[in-house]
Amino acid sequence: MPDSGTPPMGPSKPLVLAALCLLLSATAVAAPADPNQSANNRPVSEQVMAQLRAAGEARAQRLKETQQWALEKQKLELLKATVDREARRHRAATTAAKQTEAKLRRRLDQHQTRQQKLKTVEGVVDAICERLEKALDNLAAKSLPGLVPPDQAASITDPGRRLAAGVDRLRQVGRRTKQAAVEVVGASLDGQIVAVKMLRAGGVAAWWLSLDGKKAGTAVVRDGQTILSAAANLQDTQAIRNAFAIAEGRGTPNWALLPVQTKPAKE
Repeated sequence: MPDSGTPPMGPSKPLVLAALCLLLSATAVAAPADPNQSANNRPVSEQVMAQLRAAGEARAQRLKETQQWALEKQKLELLKATVDREARRHRAATTAAKQTEAKLRRRLDQHQTRQQKLKTVEGVVDAICERLEKALDNLAAKSLPGLVPPDQAASITDPGRRLAAGVDRLRQVGRRTKQAAVEVVGASLDGQIVAVKMLRAGGVAAWWLSLDGKKAGTAVVRDGQTILSAAANLQDTQAIRNAFAIAEGRGTPNWALLPVQTKPAKE
């Protein structure tokens, strides 16, 4: 009988079993058992059964291999689907990246164009600043001390800030031309540079008073230098003292008649 481990046989199993039984009967009748038969020569029935078992094992192995191949095929198909999906994703990402790159390039071109225009504008602003600073320096050389504030834009490299500093300096000049101010300055008196207090009435006229208050007079600018002239008499000197007291807040506001020098005195 077949071994219990032998795989199930196909639909022709009854015919095979019948043929096997007839073959075994014929063999038993035709060739009675020989007691002297060698142990290595198995009966035909056993050989047939061995072949049937081998055939069953072969079918089982083939079925196992078929199932394994089907499983491997499913794995390969799943892997292929995954690879295709990743490939599509990467292609989409590449397309999006190219579109982004194109947009960034357009923005870069626009930025470079604006940057070039900005450099042109900055060059124009620098030229305007230089002309404004030179004009104010020339004005300062011809004006009374304190009328034109010192240039604060010498260390500024940014064109916008430099222009703003120049405009602010010009505004201060405009304000100072409408104001009276007292400042300590160095000026030339009788050929010597002395420190005096100067009362400036805008940019029109100026008077001076020595630091000890004993001397006074008028001041004018000549060749970029402030020239002092002494008052003609004690009355003018006292009027100048009174004007300084009023300007410095030490005296009661009142009208003061001050001497005016229209032309610089020659030293």
